[in-house]
Amino acid sequence: MLMKLDTSWLIFALVAVTMIAYLLSLGLNAALKDDGFGAMGTAMIIATAFFGTVYLANRNGIRFSSLTEGALAGLGGAFAVLLILVVAKALLRRLS
Repeated sequence: MLMKLDTSWLIFALVAVTMIAYLLSLGLNAALKDDGFGAMGTAMIIATAFFGTVYLANRNGIRFSSLTEGALAGLGGAFAVLLILVVAKALLRRLS
């Protein structure tokens, strides 16, 4: 999916995902407070994990037939990675 995009569409996808990730991270930063990674850190985690999930799915032979399926898979992977990192950080803060 990502490898078949030309440069302009790839840049557009990168900008769109980064903007949406930043908007989501503002709300998550207010909710998580000290257990979060800050607005920019959370946005970087979401955007990187989104593209990483789509890339790894394509590399392992999973092809998305529509943009909606790819976006849902990317969001699911991004929030799964964020959940794991937030839980790990919360456990480390409380156990140390």
